[in-house]
Amino acid sequence: MTIAVSNVVVVGYGLIGPRHAHAVNNCPSTNLVGIVESYLTEEKRQAALAEFPGVKFFSSVEECLESGVKIEGAVVCTPNHTHYAISKLLLQNNVNVLVEKPISPNVEEARELKRVALRHGVKLLVGHHRRFNPYVMATKRHLHKCGQIVAVDAVWCLKKCEEYFEQAPWRRSKEQGGGVLNINLVHDLDLLQYFLGPLSEVYASPVEKTRDPSEDSVEEGAVILMTFANGTRGTFIVCDNVVSPANFEMGTGENPLIPQIEDSTDGVFYRFFGTQGSLSVPDLRLFHQKDLKQPSWWEKICKEHLDEDLSSIPFALQMEHFGNVIQGEEEPTCTADDGVMAMNAVNAVIESLDTQKPVKVLNA
Repeated sequence: MTIAVSNVVVVGYGLIGPRHAHAVNNCPSTNLVGIVESYLTEEKRQAALAEFPGVKFFSSVEECLESGVKIEGAVVCTPNHTHYAISKLLLQNNVNVLVEKPISPNVEEARELKRVALRHGVKLLVGHHRRFNPYVMATKRHLHKCGQIVAVDAVWCLKKCEEYFEQAPWRRSKEQGGGVLNINLVHDLDLLQYFLGPLSEVYASPVEKTRDPSEDSVEEGAVILMTFANGTRGTFIVCDNVVSPANFEMGTGENPLIPQIEDSTDGVFYRFFGTQGSLSVPDLRLFHQKDLKQPSWWEKICKEHLDEDLSSIPFALQMEHFGNVIQGEEEPTCTADDGVMAMNAVNAVIESLDTQKPVKVLNA
């Protein structure tokens, strides 16, 4: 059977761009035809050429579109505040787009991108690639075993180094969509809504700043009370300036730049509490009393390890999906509406931090 192959460019070649380029290059249904980067150093160009011989380089999306190279898909992984303009230009030129999260720091811009994609008959996907993570897929498959989820406890805490901010100064800027809320928390709020349905209200309190006191400096974290539309309650602690193994990256090993912890029980970042059991992630321990007619605190709780194949690579699965979407074989797993729902949740957290009050989360 012949596999249809789509030509794809990667727009942005900073921290995450090379990983997307590898995913495009290694996917049987996509062909890496170009890299768009306005600030590409000669060293990075030569490194890319060594890995992707024959790939074309462009300094702008306009140059890429005018080059005559046939482009059917584009992965946009530029700084957050540029997502809207770049994605809109590509969509207007009938290019299917996979845009890194957040789809845009501005929700109205995100909704406009959805409208542009519909007008031009092309697909718009949001790169919440963790939906393709094997730990996430396993959680999604087994969460029903907990019965009705009453509460969830979530954590994302680690220590970002100064080099991380020096490499891309926009990461320090609220105005440019930087900070742990827009860059990191958005992932988890997408996943929690993927598991539990939409958030209806959040109430956030900031953690103490210890890094940069300037007015435009980004938040270092927050403690968040969450209410979901289905009645589930939860807490979330997020902070990027503490030494901790309790975060998605260290728990799952999904980012090759961040060492995975040896014992997954040391890095638990989600705990789901239900009427029939509790599930922790990433150790995938299910606590239950399924053999009892009436679960009770007077009876022993069973601990079961969910035996799952955790070897698949999220970026690879996401790219395979993107190729299938371009060919019309699948519908997007993470749509513009999903991206907007995640951003609405983040924006509600930011508003709650500003007002020091509970904030309702808008619908997509």
